[in-house]
Amino acid sequence: MNNILQEEETMAAKKDESALNEAGRKVGKALARSSHTVEKTGHKMKKAAEKIVKNAAKKAEKTVESAIGKVKKEVTDLSHKKLTCTMQEKGPLFKPGKGMTVEGQIGFLAGDIFMYLSENGPTPVEKITSVMKNRGTLPLLGAAFGWLAREAKITFSKDGAKVFIL
Repeated sequence: MNNILQEEETMAAKKDESALNEAGRKVGKALARSSHTVEKTGHKMKKAAEKIVKNAAKKAEKTVESAIGKVKKEVTDLSHKKLTCTMQEKGPLFKPGKGMTVEGQIGFLAGDIFMYLSENGPTPVEKITSVMKNRGTLPLLGAAFGWLAREAKITFSKDGAKVFIL
């Protein structure tokens, strides 16, 4: 009887082992299928990402090329324009009234000279004199320069040829 019981236990153990082996094979196959699916999905995602990056790079390149083209066109347009460095004649900032004192006229002329220097930067005295000639006599211009220099609003180059705003 012991033998029969042992045989039944052995057969049951073999049956359990066989079932366990079968379950292990099924799990192994399922894992293999799922890892294969994950691998395929990873490859698809990688290809999609590469495609997106490639398209973005092409768009960026086109945008940069377009911007460069626009800049080149603007530079070409600017280089073909004739730039004029002539000074435009402006009227005085304030017109001196009739019967104004000499000091008043000098003050108005000094204001015009200062505005001119503010807009045009350091300028030769000759140029300012020629631009302002219709606004006052040479002595009045000299006095206006002196007025501005005394108020420490302008200075002259060492040789006295150019005027600068302080």
